[in-house]
Amino acid sequence: MTQLHSLGASIVLGALLVTMTLATLAAVRAGSPWVDRLRIGLSLIIGLQALTGVLLLLAGVRPHETLHLLYGAAALAILPLAGTFASEAPPRPRAWVLVGACLLLLVIAWRLASTG
Repeated sequence: MTQLHSLGASIVLGALLVTMTLATLAAVRAGSPWVDRLRIGLSLIIGLQALTGVLLLLAGVRPHETLHLLYGAAALAILPLAGTFASEAPPRPRAWVLVGACLLLLVIAWRLASTG
């Protein structure tokens, strides 16, 4: 199960980079209705990764540092908060909010990797 969580971290990082790239392209252009779908898709991938982490925790496998749990909760919360923040915005600013959320998630992913 630990290997699955490690693989999931790589998948999340890849999905995060793809989402950030596509959201940046959408923001530079005129925006896109697909930005919300990108956010939802990335949220699902992060949620599955968090689920494997919770299953590991229930199985008695603890992270190296307890802060890992806090960073995991923050990673789960960022995209829904960004979606709520930008819900009334036009497509282009909404895409920029997603880019910012992805940048913040990159920092959190780095911290998750260093505390896990």
